[in-house]
Amino acid sequence: MASENEPMFPLKLLVDKERNHVVVAEATGDFVDILFSFLTLPLATIIRLISKKPPAAEIGCIGNLYNSVEYFDTDDFWNHICKQMLLCPRNPCDALCQKLKLNLEYDKEPMKYFMCSSCRGNKNDWLLSTFAETTCTCGKLMNQEMKLEDSIEEVDQVNGVFVKGEAMYLIFDDLKVMKGSLSNSLQHLIQLGYKDLSNLIDISPKVGLNEILDLLKQALTSKSPLTGTFLANVESKPMEPFCPQLGAKLEARNCKMNLKITVSKSNNKILYAEVDEDFIDFLLSFLTIPLGSILNLLDGNSSVGCIDNLYRSVESLNPWCQASCTLLLDPRVAPQFGCQNQPLNMAEQDPPFYWFGTGVMYRNHICHSVNKGVISRRRHLIKNPEAMKLFDPRSPDGTKAIGFVKRPAVFAVSDDLRITPLTSNSSIFFLQKLNIPLDDMDRHVVSIGETEALNLLRASLTSKAALTDGLFLLLKKPKEEIN
Repeated sequence: MASENEPMFPLKLLVDKERNHVVVAEATGDFVDILFSFLTLPLATIIRLISKKPPAAEIGCIGNLYNSVEYFDTDDFWNHICKQMLLCPRNPCDALCQKLKLNLEYDKEPMKYFMCSSCRGNKNDWLLSTFAETTCTCGKLMNQEMKLEDSIEEVDQVNGVFVKGEAMYLIFDDLKVMKGSLSNSLQHLIQLGYKDLSNLIDISPKVGLNEILDLLKQALTSKSPLTGTFLANVESKPMEPFCPQLGAKLEARNCKMNLKITVSKSNNKILYAEVDEDFIDFLLSFLTIPLGSILNLLDGNSSVGCIDNLYRSVESLNPWCQASCTLLLDPRVAPQFGCQNQPLNMAEQDPPFYWFGTGVMYRNHICHSVNKGVISRRRHLIKNPEAMKLFDPRSPDGTKAIGFVKRPAVFAVSDDLRITPLTSNSSIFFLQKLNIPLDDMDRHVVSIGETEALNLLRASLTSKAALTDGLFLLLKKPKEEIN
């Protein structure tokens, strides 16, 4: 999986030999940087990474959503790039993660830039795509790769990426991270019930990519990820069951979706929902949201493994962190990977400005100023720069696209978030596969806003029955008439 030159990290574990569990680990800032980088990963990336590390681990039923995209026909999307974007979304903190001693997205190619060779000479159409084989507005492919000039002003952070690299940190079994100190060590060992260290032993494992991917998996599925990763034949503490959150809906967003829900009367479970393309885009948008932004939406209370503790550690360590650490609390979706008109209103990062001049491209963060037709840089001037417009790869004309799937369309979503496009020939077959008596089915129409959307997001990460656990409270309201 990794190269022979894969970096290894020193880690010192304090282990309770009688209880056979890790009490605390001591690590450098380089290792903590990688732990914190978990928060920058979109859900689809997490699913892809942990699937490479057997045995398989299931995070709620979000894996079914990912698998549904894999099995979708390309014709269900606006174009083939939409499928690619959902299965392999961009990390909004990619530039920072590339500076880590070990970037978890080692298997991804760096971003490339393309223009249409036919339109390049037209100064009114300086269109730029970050995806190969995008169809330009002229009908031809944007396949001329462009060189991006690296910033000479950008200085590498030699003292850590998210935290200060020269410091030592304490990492407890539930992924609480704090600055290493005698007072912190003493206080928390006493809180854990240790009066002395006689039953504790030191071990110093070699930690590389395999162990870190194990730790990512354990962080999302267990309450004791260090023990589950580094001690053999230990069953980690299970996750808490899903419990829906109740709260006031934020009507100001005024974005609701209506679903036709079919319920099994005999077991009080949602069998499936019949939905339109807007709801499918909303579900698929889960795959592009970074973990840190999901925790931000859920106020740090996801109940997913013990990742909440890692998130809260970023907040508590903030005074000792690099300025970039604040991004971990809400990385936002990478530019062009967002989805409009959905209840969560998940914000995208602001895209960079791109400029073209002297045969190469420049980004806004490497430019001191753009004034009177000249980009001023530290060493030279770029005369007559042309502003470039980012082309949305999902849209046939390059303007802001609405979602990922074509319109109009109808889909069935099962309780465990498996999505089935309903064509004219598949509706009866779908009902046959359910193998449920028709007179056991009861239909409802429900409307979901932000509170229900957040419950559904959380249920997708913690439950095998996301629709039932996330939306069943709505069914206690009077049933609405279905046309």
